[in-house]
Amino acid sequence: MPFLADSQHATISGGNFVDQSIRVNNSNITTNISLVNGQTGIDILLEASNLDAAYDSSARDYAPRCQPGTREQYIEDILSWGAPTVGADDPLPLFWMKGLAGVGKSAIAQTCAEKLKDLGRLGATFFFAAKVRDNAEQFFPTIAYQLSTEFPDYHDLLDQRIRRDRTILKKTMAVQFKILIAEPFQELEKTERGIGRRMVIIIDGLDECKKVDDQSRIIKIIAAARDSATPFRWAFFSRPEPHIEASFTSDDVAQVTCKAELPVSDDANSDIELYLRSGFENILRHRNIPVTLQWPSDDDIQTLVKASMGLFVYAATVLRDVDQAVSSTEALRAVCATTSNPTSSSPFAGLDAFYALIMRRIPPEKLPTVLLLCILLCSVDSYPGSGSTNGVMRWSNLLGLSKIDFQATCNQLSAVLHVHDHSDSFDPSRFGDTDHRFWHATPAFIEELGDHVCDRLGGSIHFYHKSFYDFLTDPMRSGPFCVASSRMRNTYFKHCLEVTLKYEESYGFQGSGEL
Repeated sequence: MPFLADSQHATISGGNFVDQSIRVNNSNITTNISLVNGQTGIDILLEASNLDAAYDSSARDYAPRCQPGTREQYIEDILSWGAPTVGADDPLPLFWMKGLAGVGKSAIAQTCAEKLKDLGRLGATFFFAAKVRDNAEQFFPTIAYQLSTEFPDYHDLLDQRIRRDRTILKKTMAVQFKILIAEPFQELEKTERGIGRRMVIIIDGLDECKKVDDQSRIIKIIAAARDSATPFRWAFFSRPEPHIEASFTSDDVAQVTCKAELPVSDDANSDIELYLRSGFENILRHRNIPVTLQWPSDDDIQTLVKASMGLFVYAATVLRDVDQAVSSTEALRAVCATTSNPTSSSPFAGLDAFYALIMRRIPPEKLPTVLLLCILLCSVDSYPGSGSTNGVMRWSNLLGLSKIDFQATCNQLSAVLHVHDHSDSFDPSRFGDTDHRFWHATPAFIEELGDHVCDRLGGSIHFYHKSFYDFLTDPMRSGPFCVASSRMRNTYFKHCLEVTLKYEESYGFQGSGEL
């Protein structure tokens, strides 16, 4: 009988309690619930996970998706691999789709995740984007937690393992994979409690994981799982970075991997045209304008399609820009005007011209602050690897701006920069008037709040797409707006010095005498 059963009016202070006798019976399934310091093993696993990486996380409210009728063959190929028809040959356990920045890999990954979920074949997802670029150590715990919510027997087995040894979550990725995923499913299979069919795990943006070694290590660990008979197929979506290409083409990985390339090609023009037309129809609906209005013109659509040069990110950014403009007509006219004189044969020429337009229309008096924000976002390894450094409070504190002024600065880049509100996850009023100048938040106050609060207070920011980071950091592409120039480095250094001097004013010293 559980201790404290049927007790009333009990008061307990301190101490660690472990009760292994609570049993819940439901549909012939028996679950042991054990608490360590008030936590189950799954609670501990949840703390080590990053749920922003899931395909249906609120952090992915604006995740790209394929419009109906676009990318159909690519989607069908992945679904046929992940959920083959009865009687079909068993596909290879790994799938790799590669492609340059902006060709639409993430949209395909998101769409396939949603469709596989509907088919009952999605196991878990991990999208390396926004706040999860710097967290390879959370990769396998996040996958394991998602799987634990799908399979009750696995959930119970995992709970017991973590309660016995909490240090599992601090071990190497290879050990985490073995203990959290491979061994539990092998044990379930031996006791005839396996999941019955292969499920798909989708990994998008692996190239955006901060450490190159971690990217290659994840591939090798998963590829070796064919010897562990785990019941999963793993789909990767990434840029063809040299080290990733080398990993997938190595003999031991290549023999278990299906490969597909998403090229930069005029073949995508019809899909991009369909995507643009659908997007502009949505803009008209948002503004309560009849969709029968012949806007944009066919010439405008063809101009944009040609300027996209096969990159879906161009079309997506144009639609965001036009949708958020005070005058959509003028915004569209300005975008089309940038396509009239191409200056490069690069596949990014149209995208770079549009990004330059976004920067040029920033008022001169606001541009220095916007550039400083850009260099802050592009420095400190925030891309890839924004991790715990992209909170609005931190950035506004560094820039010396109130929350309102900081938002106004971000609005200058609204087509490429997203501000994610976290007020739904905690009450910011507990921390006083957050509209005051965060510059007044002393280092001691920030330390007192803790990283978790500082990263979420006021929201968090990130670029919608890594291609804007690439633009800002390449002087050949961004010219005077390059944040990697010596001029901008000097500006950044001077600003950091000013911040240091300002912070010194908040330090107090007691006592006297020489140091």
